[in-house]
Amino acid sequence: MKIVKYTQKDIKDYFQPRKAQSCKSDYGKFLVVAGSPGMTGALKLCVDSCYRSGAGLVYYTAPKKDILLYDLLTTEGITLPVEDILSHIEGKDCICIGCGLNNSDENKMLLNKVLDNSVCNIVADATALRMLSENMDILKKHGHRMTILPHPGEMACLTGISIEDIQKNRIKTAYSFYEKYGCITVLKGHNTVVAGNESIYVNLSGNPGMATAGSGDVLAGIMTAYSIIRQDRFVNACIAVYIHGLAGDLAMKDLGMISMVSSDIIKYIPNAHKEVAGGKA
Repeated sequence: MKIVKYTQKDIKDYFQPRKAQSCKSDYGKFLVVAGSPGMTGALKLCVDSCYRSGAGLVYYTAPKKDILLYDLLTTEGITLPVEDILSHIEGKDCICIGCGLNNSDENKMLLNKVLDNSVCNIVADATALRMLSENMDILKKHGHRMTILPHPGEMACLTGISIEDIQKNRIKTAYSFYEKYGCITVLKGHNTVVAGNESIYVNLSGNPGMATAGSGDVLAGIMTAYSIIRQDRFVNACIAVYIHGLAGDLAMKDLGMISMVSSDIIKYIPNAHKEVAGGKA
């Protein structure tokens, strides 16, 4: 295991100017499987942050009976009936699953269906992690193409280790999980830890104002959009975590910590891009 760092120059080189001859398909086709009654905000935050992070096309699922209501959640997002999920998986560059989903038997079947019928990268967050914790064989089978985003409570469910012990050994916990299952492991929290490529990255951007409902959904959207920038999923995850924290830091400068909400982080993603890319982005 080695500890890696990314300087401002490294991050600047990550972002390249867009070609003059471009179309939306050049910047990724993504599917977000998220949201449920009472938790549609998680879906909206994920989709909106994905677009703000450079995504070309973002599709998201909704029950057929509620599809018009889900349509109202976002302006740019494209709503698809979840009952027809199999016909919409092909051709996607990355699928994000879990934000705001109910932990129901129906959604457990949905998770299995998505994993078994896709070949693309997977970003798993929130309820998807709880579901995986109930059947770790799924993670063994698909971990090689997954990036997981657990907070300490979700990591406790996945590992059986107490939250207290996880917080005392954040690097060891994240790295051991990556070693065992092959998934890029992003252990969220103060100084988020990213494990992958036989390496560890400890993020230093971000602030306590980001400890607010939906902040993880914003990160999931950024992570999904960044999944196509390079073939190295570990590097993509590290930069996504950094930009997420930087956007929060820029929001804090204008708004302070107490009043910050997750949608504020999304509003400052463009500022974070401009800062690290020196205007190139």
